[in-house]
Amino acid sequence: MRILLVTYWGLTNLGGIWTYIKQLSDKLAQQGHEVTLMGSHVDSNTLYLLDRNAYFDKKAYYSSLLPYLDPLQFPHLHQEHGIFSFELGRYVFEGGAAALGLEQYDVIHAQDPISAYALRRVMKKEVPLVASMHGALARESYYEYRGLEPGLTREEYEKRPIWSYFRRMEQLAVHAADLILVSSKWIGQVVGGHGVTPDRIHIQPYGVNLEEYEAKALMPSPLKRRQGKKLIMYAGRLEYIKGVHILIRALGLLQQRRRDWICVIAGSGSLLEELKLQAQALGVQDDIDFTGTIDNIPAALTSADIYVQPSLQDTQPFSVTEAQLAGIAPVVAGTTGMPEMVQHGVTGWIVPADNAAALAGQLELLLCDDSLRARAGSAAQRWAQANRSLDTMAEGTLKAYRRAAEMHGWPQQSRPAGQSGHLIQGAFHPADLLNVITPGNPLESVLRSRLPADYRIPDANILPG
Repeated sequence: MRILLVTYWGLTNLGGIWTYIKQLSDKLAQQGHEVTLMGSHVDSNTLYLLDRNAYFDKKAYYSSLLPYLDPLQFPHLHQEHGIFSFELGRYVFEGGAAALGLEQYDVIHAQDPISAYALRRVMKKEVPLVASMHGALARESYYEYRGLEPGLTREEYEKRPIWSYFRRMEQLAVHAADLILVSSKWIGQVVGGHGVTPDRIHIQPYGVNLEEYEAKALMPSPLKRRQGKKLIMYAGRLEYIKGVHILIRALGLLQQRRRDWICVIAGSGSLLEELKLQAQALGVQDDIDFTGTIDNIPAALTSADIYVQPSLQDTQPFSVTEAQLAGIAPVVAGTTGMPEMVQHGVTGWIVPADNAAALAGQLELLLCDDSLRARAGSAAQRWAQANRSLDTMAEGTLKAYRRAAEMHGWPQQSRPAGQSGHLIQGAFHPADLLNVITPGNPLESVLRSRLPADYRIPDANILPG
């Protein structure tokens, strides 16, 4: 089977999602499938095929489109800067995907809502499309904005045009795909809320290469323990949605009760300096090690006693599975998909999300009871080994690909493929634009031959109703 795994985002900058893509592609290739990876290269500003020496210059195409998306002619694009930025970025991605080619694959597996909808929009030939919903785009955007505006409430944010835009993009994406692949019941419910029938939703939890994990875990730990101190650990991005600020707040409370611990926060992100300042303000700067990104998390976990995942939203974090495989029963926030990974009190602990006091209390309990941690850790390890293998994930994903091919009927009545019933006045085909502004540009003939004849920029489908 010829398979394209594709994301709108930077291909190797996706944290756990990159782990998912890389492990899946390697496993499928071992089984004899031809797997190609498409995504953006942040440094060179290109859309490219990994290891194929094929790329598309996003910057040049962006510069060609930008002057012709005027706010006076297309005011709906300029309601908020975020809307314009995402829409222009999507049009550039669509042109790049079409130029790189989509028709040679037996199945295309999109890794986010933007790429799922974008790819359906530029298809001329029928290709089964599977879309993984690794998270809830609109909810994630709320937490990104709340990180910038700490007092922002969900109700206030939902009144903004950017919320409606992301909700519309989610809706377009799930109806563009033949089948939706989700890792948890929670995200399946989010997809179902957009009117997708259960037969088009396939639940397949993430898996880990157990042999590779065990080999890494045997390597020396990059962490140094402090004598007489138990080690609490978090590994992941340092962004607001990950809730690391809640963990640090909890550690400030914990410090008032006991001092027999240190915390390692492994990862990088935009909040690094802010989190360091928070730790200093709470007087726990000497009790927290900000290590930066650690390449070998399995080895690092051999030094840990407690693992915490304090996210405000997370579907099925790889780091939680890695902790379980290390024999550590994790503490997770009781929201979104994380409670599905833990049986409270048996294979881990669930605490209320965004509640530093509850998290501090759970950490204090675990620090007091070595036998409890060991007993739950063994149960967590057995559960992860039985339920989170890469072999199981690959098998289930292939099953989803075959189901998508069987279900494939293009376009479905419910699918917003092509253009909506109306066109935006002044909308254009990019090949026509290039023919006018850069006569002889070779990209003009490529886009004319590979994009649908009715493809237009701006896209009328993002308009509500």
